[in-house]
Amino acid sequence: MATQVIATEKCRECGGVMEGRKGEYRYTECGLNSVTLEDILVFHCTHCNDIVPEIPATGVLHRLIAMKLLLKKTLLTGAELRFLRKMNGYSVEEFCEVMGVNKDVVYGWENKRSHGKTTDRTVRLLMFTKLLKEIAGQPKPVLRNVTIQHLSEEVEETLKLINATKTTAEEQYSISPEELAQFGGPETGTVRDSTPPSSVN
Repeated sequence: MATQVIATEKCRECGGVMEGRKGEYRYTECGLNSVTLEDILVFHCTHCNDIVPEIPATGVLHRLIAMKLLLKKTLLTGAELRFLRKMNGYSVEEFCEVMGVNKDVVYGWENKRSHGKTTDRTVRLLMFTKLLKEIAGQPKPVLRNVTIQHLSEEVEETLKLINATKTTAEEQYSISPEELAQFGGPETGTVRDSTPPSSVN
């Protein structure tokens, strides 16, 4: 049974009618194929089949994805490593400086899944440091209900597991409106055609 049309609007591509329905949406705009957003408004054009989602609370959403990757029990994939690099605000050039490698090495990590445990742990620690700074340094952090103590313990346990693993696996992440709300999602609104975590390359 088809879901009910909640809203309509004009298609930016063809000028036709777009019908908005609540449903699941594979959020590939973030650079990952593994993130599904549940129960969001997605507009479909009845003429040209263009699809336009309303991505909720992108600042919180991207940090929630980063936190899930930070606590992942297997090695990061190349795409996940790239997502975390961008979430940290590093261009490829800046990341090369931080990691002490050249561009070819970084491109290899991000496109061929050829990084090792040391690289994996370093990227996670960079993300962990960014989250800690945000939690500790802002009167109203983007992520709510995350404590430094709890996050530190979880990261420590994850890093121990990473030391013992050799596998790289893409896990699937489904993010519900309730989970997003738990970390502060609804207060930040929604945007159309959300861009990835950072515009850096």
